[in-house]
Amino acid sequence: MLQRSSTRCETDVFSDGKNLLESFQQGAHYQLIFIDIEMAHLDGITTARKIREIDRTTLLIYVSSYDTYLKELFEVEPFRFLSKPLNQGLFARYFKEACKRINETDVFYQFTFNKQIHKVPVKDIAYFESANRIVYVNLKDGSSEHFYGKLANVENELAQSRQYFLRIHQSFLVNYDYITKMNFFNVTIDYAGTQIELKISEDRQKEIRNQICKIAGGKAVVEE
Repeated sequence: MLQRSSTRCETDVFSDGKNLLESFQQGAHYQLIFIDIEMAHLDGITTARKIREIDRTTLLIYVSSYDTYLKELFEVEPFRFLSKPLNQGLFARYFKEACKRINETDVFYQFTFNKQIHKVPVKDIAYFESANRIVYVNLKDGSSEHFYGKLANVENELAQSRQYFLRIHQSFLVNYDYITKMNFFNVTIDYAGTQIELKISEDRQKEIRNQICKIAGGKAVVEE
């Protein structure tokens, strides 16, 4: 049990990425992993890439004294990032946020089309796209739903969601959890097993960079 916490948890400790990966390959599942980037045999980023091939739901919190790796972290979907030496207060905060994410039940986005109510799990929405007053709800499996409405209204409705959505363009509202990398002009998302690029509008570029950094704990770096 962590000190000053009522959360009980089972823990395993691995001395390097190779042993952690072998545990996954043998069928183990971990809801949360604190992973050091600098490890013997198999570094943290390589380990995380291979874990993501097996399990996309595990939350990963990266620990490192080096900021030079941060651009690569988008490829393996960071939940948070901790710098060494560890700040105990920040560690406790991120652990609490991770537990909240793990324990939350599915939250649904609800809309009406043809006088019928539709509901889809928010966590399964990769991105929303707006065209000609129609909002398309693009799901992670490649399927989509649609309804008549405004993307601004969708953005407002999801503002209090535990899932982060970024309004990168007048036509796109993107789920942060599906972003694998970004530069100043585009984000790349993992959608239906493929990588697709979506444009960041010029007037939103600075704000999107700031939001990304804030979500990732103030440490995220995007490519120029």
